[in-house]
Amino acid sequence: MPPLTSLLQDFGYARSRYFKLHKHRDEKLWARLLISSAFALFFPSFFMSLGVVFGRAQLSLASVLVSFLLGFFIAFSIHGAYRTVELLASEKRLARLNAGGWGGSLFFAGVPMVIMALSFSVFTWLLRVVADIEVRGSPFDSVRAASQFLFISLMFALASIYVAWQSNKRKALQLQATEAQLLRLQAQIEPHFLFNSLAAVQSLIDPAPERAKQMLECFTDYLRASLATLRLETCQLEQELQAVQSYLMLMQIRMGEERLQFSIEVPAALAKLKLPPLLLQPLVENAVMHGLEAKAEGGHVRIEGALVDGCLRLRVVDDGLGLAASQRRARPGHGLALKNIRERLAARHGEEASLSVTPSEQGCVAELILPLDDKKTP
Repeated sequence: MPPLTSLLQDFGYARSRYFKLHKHRDEKLWARLLISSAFALFFPSFFMSLGVVFGRAQLSLASVLVSFLLGFFIAFSIHGAYRTVELLASEKRLARLNAGGWGGSLFFAGVPMVIMALSFSVFTWLLRVVADIEVRGSPFDSVRAASQFLFISLMFALASIYVAWQSNKRKALQLQATEAQLLRLQAQIEPHFLFNSLAAVQSLIDPAPERAKQMLECFTDYLRASLATLRLETCQLEQELQAVQSYLMLMQIRMGEERLQFSIEVPAALAKLKLPPLLLQPLVENAVMHGLEAKAEGGHVRIEGALVDGCLRLRVVDDGLGLAASQRRARPGHGLALKNIRERLAARHGEEASLSVTPSEQGCVAELILPLDDKKTP
């Protein structure tokens, strides 16, 4: 990747995370400081322009330099204040602030105003003590100047709240559209899967009635578990695992136990955790259909669950054909399930959730990372 492209990507990633609180910052420090520096240059320039246009202020080189130094002092004080909150507050508290509402809006509007006032006082005091420079014409020299400063700051704060509200509204609409699309797709369960399963049951009724009965029971359990979660905005992890287990048991009867083995290694303590429905099941279906079904000797699917750094990590590991196999690329619709999951994660959690599919020595590993907060945990 060209150096310039890499730098632009790093900057874009930092910009996308700049206006949200994150306890763990994995973006480049230089990119975050560059964004803060841009604010440090913008606001002094804005206020000096207002002073010249409306207040007939006369600028000198010294006053411009002092204004920009003040801008940097305030910008990085605000930057430091937010970072302090990120380090001291809990993940749940940060999630509530990021979610918006009156509490989050007041926090993000109030912190800059308070820090600006405090930073200005400290900066002017330092100039007077260290350099014997008396700052005149400050926003706090008179009631009128202070009211103008507070009014402009309030306008910026209200504008920020409005932009954040519009952004949350767009995300909510995007989430609704994505979930509606998921419901349409899942409601139209693959016809060939239904017909093949029913045909398999029919073919076993005379030669192996007990096996046919077992397969029909698994098929009914699978439909009941899958359709039940379609009506839920969130479901418990144990519900998702029940649907997955019913599907695997059904496929085990169809493919034969010698060709399909599976295990579910999820601690019981995680059973009540909540997550968007039908995230895990498509990954398991991909592992079976694309990884194991086309492999002559079949293989093994393992589902793992754990809490890692305050997030729920779910992994689907198979020893099938792998990502590079021609059989996988030939499958119609390959990639649509993964695309759908990523869109749902982005709409619900932004960059706090992720889905990765990576090749392993045999087969591949699909890994889901989901944040936990009060809205999604019991």
